[in-house]
Amino acid sequence: MKSKIIIAVLALVIVVGGAYLDFRIFTLRKKINELELNYATLQNSFNNLQYGYSQLETAHNSLQANYDSLESDYESLESDYYLLEEDFQSLKTDYNTLLAENRDLEELVYLYESVPHSYYSTDAFTRHANTWEELGDFLTYEFRLPTRYKVDVFDCSESSAYLEWALETAGFDADIVSGPLPSDPTSGYHAWVIVQTKEYKVAVEATALTGKHYLGYLILGRIPGVVYGNDSLIDYWQNYYDGYDETYKNIYNAIRIDRATWEWDWWEEYWEY
Repeated sequence: MKSKIIIAVLALVIVVGGAYLDFRIFTLRKKINELELNYATLQNSFNNLQYGYSQLETAHNSLQANYDSLESDYESLESDYYLLEEDFQSLKTDYNTLLAENRDLEELVYLYESVPHSYYSTDAFTRHANTWEELGDFLTYEFRLPTRYKVDVFDCSESSAYLEWALETAGFDADIVSGPLPSDPTSGYHAWVIVQTKEYKVAVEATALTGKHYLGYLILGRIPGVVYGNDSLIDYWQNYYDGYDETYKNIYNAIRIDRATWEWDWWEEYWEY
């Protein structure tokens, strides 16, 4: 009897234990299923996050590439800007230089326009051969200064300009020259004329071709105004040939160098004798 009770108790324990185990197994299985579901959900979320990260990383790399490209473009544009700025400054300097040159040329044209029209194209004098003999005839028999010497009105520069004009018009090769006063280089500045004939280089003192000076040359049997080489009457003759420091090929050259006409404009000065 006792053994049956024990067996019955054991059977009950086994049945209850089995039921409990089944319950525990069911509960654990349920939790496992829930965990598996959560894991799957987390795995899916992780995958989504990983995909999102990959997308963000791709976007970041693309933006970084764009940034690097833009930065390179900016540096290139900055370099181009500085080059253009240099070119602009250079062009601005050139423009200002050209503007100044244009103003200078306009002023020069204005001065040129004050010179009589066809200055060297006139029949005021008979044409001569460019020889020493013809020069002597011209200065002795044909040429006269149109007015007497007057300081700052019709002095050495106007006299020389007039003489150069007359000589060129008559067919001679003449230049106006200027330099220290030949008779006293420390006392002032002077202008005279150099004529290059076929035979000789001849210095001519334009201011001597007036009044009493002119007659004095004729009395001495000399060509008026001419300073002879090894001149026995002018001990400083060499200064006329070597002492000048400026040569004016014509009236326009004189005006261009001096940027003025007042020194040479014999055509505008007084006419009296």
